[in-house]
Amino acid sequence: MFSTGFKYFFGVTVLSVVALIISLAFFDKLALAGVAISFLIGVGALLAGIAAATSDGTTRDANLDTTETTTQSMWPLVTGIGVVFVVLGLVTSSIVTFGGVVVLLAALSEWMVQAWSERASTDSSFNFSVRKRLLNPIEFPVLAAVGLGVVIFMFSRIMLSVDKATGAVLFIVAGALVLVAGALFAARPNMKRSVGASICVLGALGIGAGGIAGAVSGERKDLVEAAAEGHFTHAECGPEKSKYFDKGSEETLSLRSSALATVTYRDGELFVNIQGLKAEQKTLTVPRSNPSNIIFRNETEGKFRLVAHLGGKKDATDKSHSDETCTQLVEFGAEQSLTLNIPKSSGPDNTYYLFIAGAEEKQIAVVVP
Repeated sequence: MFSTGFKYFFGVTVLSVVALIISLAFFDKLALAGVAISFLIGVGALLAGIAAATSDGTTRDANLDTTETTTQSMWPLVTGIGVVFVVLGLVTSSIVTFGGVVVLLAALSEWMVQAWSERASTDSSFNFSVRKRLLNPIEFPVLAAVGLGVVIFMFSRIMLSVDKATGAVLFIVAGALVLVAGALFAARPNMKRSVGASICVLGALGIGAGGIAGAVSGERKDLVEAAAEGHFTHAECGPEKSKYFDKGSEETLSLRSSALATVTYRDGELFVNIQGLKAEQKTLTVPRSNPSNIIFRNETEGKFRLVAHLGGKKDATDKSHSDETCTQLVEFGAEQSLTLNIPKSSGPDNTYYLFIAGAEEKQIAVVVP
């Protein structure tokens, strides 16, 4: 008679061959899928042969009255899946290979410990307790970390797909449900295990279903636009107020000790006060390859921003501001800092200067030695 393991792996091999034949018949491009199915066929055939040769690792003697202590194991299948992921990662991504190695090592460890524990004695319950004492201290923290990571990821998909106001409500509702469940478990310590397990399973299914739905629907519209246009990754240095760049504009500074100079816009004129010099200057020297902090103080009625041009000669028709960095709009009496970092490789013919957005004639020449 064929053993249970042989029949299982033989069935997997046959189904894999059928899947490969169907794929070849209906798909033109079969690079990754063909490799995956081919390796699944090889692994299934190998495991089927081993199961047939070893009779699932069991031996029987008709003259001995022994009790079978071995049990069925899923770890050979998980090991095969790990091998498939490792091979797929070689032609797809290193992350897939890394995941396959992790699955492979975990499955082999579980498989070896299970095989060792089943031979600890002739009492299957004692063997199971030996395995639990050895592996549970490792399995439970790992499973808890993986489960927590899945919950966090699924919840993030939900929060990124719904409106901001709706997200706040969902966050409050989820926290309240967790609090109620925790209070219920604390108040009823003798609650049936099935009831507690049902509550946890329902919560996990709810978060999982919501996370999948959120991932399918994608991020909400404003986040998609922000990612496409880079609202928060580049400065908008025009004289007009920016919807994103000027949001939450700073009005004061807490650290002043590292400032190279203070640029003041007073009564429509731009001046610079350099540390160590009493008189106001119209030229500022900035070193290369070293971040230099400049304080901009607005003493003119209205809102203005200081812009630093750090590139070639500015074309009047160029509105991209690709070679510029700037502060946010600064109100009257407020101040902000601006950091300049001029690379050492910048050409000697580049033009550097500071100016007020919308009034480019108000300039401070920047000398870069």
